[in-house]
Amino acid sequence: MRTPHLFERFPALAATVPWLPLATLPTPVQTVAVAAGGRTRTLLVKRDDLSGEVYGGNKVRKLEFLLADAQRQGARRLITAGAYGSHHALATAIYGRRLGCDVSCVLFPQSLTPHVRDILRMIAAAGAELRFTRRLEGVPFALLRARWAHRRERACLIPPGGSNALGTLGYVEAGLELDAQLRDGECDVPSAIHVAAGTLGTAAGLALGLVLAGRAIPIVATRITAPIVTNERVLEKLVHGALALLAPAGATLPEATRVMAAVHLDHEHVGAGYGRETPAGRAATEVFAAADLRLDATYTAKAAAALLDRAGPGDRPLFWHTLSAAEPLAAAAGLALETLPPPFARALAT
Repeated sequence: MRTPHLFERFPALAATVPWLPLATLPTPVQTVAVAAGGRTRTLLVKRDDLSGEVYGGNKVRKLEFLLADAQRQGARRLITAGAYGSHHALATAIYGRRLGCDVSCVLFPQSLTPHVRDILRMIAAAGAELRFTRRLEGVPFALLRARWAHRRERACLIPPGGSNALGTLGYVEAGLELDAQLRDGECDVPSAIHVAAGTLGTAAGLALGLVLAGRAIPIVATRITAPIVTNERVLEKLVHGALALLAPAGATLPEATRVMAAVHLDHEHVGAGYGRETPAGRAATEVFAAADLRLDATYTAKAAAALLDRAGPGDRPLFWHTLSAAEPLAAAAGLALETLPPPFARALAT
């Protein structure tokens, strides 16, 4: 069994921080040439789309810590939330069920693209209980209702996006993993790292991991949802929370302000809102597809568009690819819509 870089660096953490191996790590870093804007750019791609054989993407790293904590609590049910096309909800359903837990997913509507319908179908096929709420703002109350409905079970709340202090450690580990790859000469040091930013656990963890490793690499976190979800205050809370979890290791830790300074929140590419395709994102999807890299309109296309906009001559940016390359669509092929709650059946029938 692999030992996390985090535990190698801070051995005392193994006694205080829960963890279990779920992901296929380390993920490779590839050098890719893409043609856009009349010129060819060379960039690096961190292939976290390959982080799981059954289902990958960025959520699996967070779940290595979050589901270990749920196991430690003796949880029999996991409750989480997201939009219809939530990769986090799907990852929680898949890996939670594999650990023997029932899973409840509180989901709210979003633009119904074919990809979103596929994700929703796979969440249902994974055996999750689907619970409907009309909009993002209704999620907290809907989570309370779900917890009340399952009050006789040992239910554990998994935060939306997997983003709390503990989940953020998944990407502290990822930052240390990239540092090890840089030290081994697997790739050049990037001029900047570009990543999609929703609940911000990925960006916060990467920034902290790289600062711990002594790397001064800027992180451009492209906002893909409402500013009430993705903002500097949320980022700061995650950084402080992760630092508090690392404190028992007894090591000298960086100031939160230094970690925060590594992250730039890009607000220019969100377009009409969460899940809404943008022209720049559509163009980036075509550019990356020519390099055999698949993007989605909600997250990765917008981060890729920001990279293409920002990368100048001589830059060597790294695109942190957070969309899973593996999707268990075959398991959803025989899904009976009549067994689903009406809002979800209607969404999949249209």
